[in-house]
Amino acid sequence: MSRNHFTTNDIAQICSVTRQTVINWIKGGKLKAVLTPGGHRRVSRGELVRFLRGKDLDPVVIAEFEEQRRKEVPYCWEYFGVGFTKRFSSHQCDSCAVKEVRALRCYLLKSLLNAGKESCNMSCQDCPYLRRYSQALQEGGL
Repeated sequence: MSRNHFTTNDIAQICSVTRQTVINWIKGGKLKAVLTPGGHRRVSRGELVRFLRGKDLDPVVIAEFEEQRRKEVPYCWEYFGVGFTKRFSSHQCDSCAVKEVRALRCYLLKSLLNAGKESCNMSCQDCPYLRRYSQALQEGGL
């Protein structure tokens, strides 16, 4: 699925420059951005394509960036530790053995744990993290 807007960090990665360079482009009027209510800059897909073409860069780098991002899988405690998910999560990740050993495939470690160390209190079948990332975890050999 394609994104409609990109952050300054996204654009920095796409263009292989620093985030500050992207901010300078925006401040200098070379790249148009909108401000979110929280004061963050967002650049529309169309504006980014226009900008890349003006720099003689192929806009296909956007698709390559998005494909790479789709392959990235966060750790479960990262997933449950931010934003909306954190607000409504009952996970106690700081005391979880999965976090302690930095296991990416939490469902495998959870099945091996004994009662001596805590793991999350949710069944793997009900876990929104696994619903979202299980295919990537299995396909990527992670």
